[in-house]
Amino acid sequence: MNWVDLSLLLIFLLAIWAGYYRGFLLGTFDLVTWGASLVTAYIFYNDTAAFLQRFFQWGVWMLPIAFLATMLLARIIFGLVARFIIRLIPEQEHRTSTNRLLGMIPGAITGWVACIIVSALLLALPLRDSINTETRDSKWATNLAMQSEWANKKLAPVFDEAVRHTMNSLTVHPASDETVQLGFTFDKPEVRPFLEAQMLAMVNEERLKEGLKPVVADPELSKVAREHSRDMFARGYFAHVNPDGKDPFDRMRGHGVKFNSAGENLALAQTLEIAHTNLMNSPGHRANIMNPSFGRLGIGILDGGFYGLMISQEFRNPE
Repeated sequence: MNWVDLSLLLIFLLAIWAGYYRGFLLGTFDLVTWGASLVTAYIFYNDTAAFLQRFFQWGVWMLPIAFLATMLLARIIFGLVARFIIRLIPEQEHRTSTNRLLGMIPGAITGWVACIIVSALLLALPLRDSINTETRDSKWATNLAMQSEWANKKLAPVFDEAVRHTMNSLTVHPASDETVQLGFTFDKPEVRPFLEAQMLAMVNEERLKEGLKPVVADPELSKVAREHSRDMFARGYFAHVNPDGKDPFDRMRGHGVKFNSAGENLALAQTLEIAHTNLMNSPGHRANIMNPSFGRLGIGILDGGFYGLMISQEFRNPE
């Protein structure tokens, strides 16, 4: 347990204490109004955007602004309704020991959500490399940040045009020639052999679940993978086809790697777990991981600090 875990634990405990202080009734009304505001924004943000479009030209920021504006307006309205209802409840009901103790429940929920948000922000914001490393090493932060991916996917239609990739992860389809411009370059990434070994174990765990033979580590392919991960950081792009027009198979041949069948998965993520989960949830990437014709795997993981982990998986047939 490091300082990130301790900080998250403190946030959670403080939220429970605040829930006890506020009580069940006030705490529950707060949760309901925020939840209702988010749902309302999710349902009506397109209508708000259509209305705002008549007066403003905000381009890719239109949907995010419309979503946030709808959420805040709904929060104000629901908050006024909640305040009216709360005033109807006798004051002494808020002071009962039962109400105080039950208030720890909405407090715990609030604390859990707060910890998810803090974990996601610690992994996403441009902080010192030491902070990002500590956050990645925190089991709590990693697991909590993964839970934000569900909301991330649900809100992708709202924010993806404004922010090209999600807060914590980025992938491109294995068969795609799409190129994502990262908007940054990084020329001193660190190779993470331990994480590469961990990811190999994750891949084999998935294969064994389906009764498939495990893939073995391939040092030749690891060189290809590491070089591509390093190149993507250095030249600020994310793609299977590099700016020189070379695809994964060209790069393998360039390193003298022989193969009958081969494939490549790419991911840019703040943690190994988030990257693996997103690869497994993507049909094309999952197909590579579960392909019975692949028997060797080279993984290249380059740590870019607050830019995240650049991950290349290179597959080929067994020997």
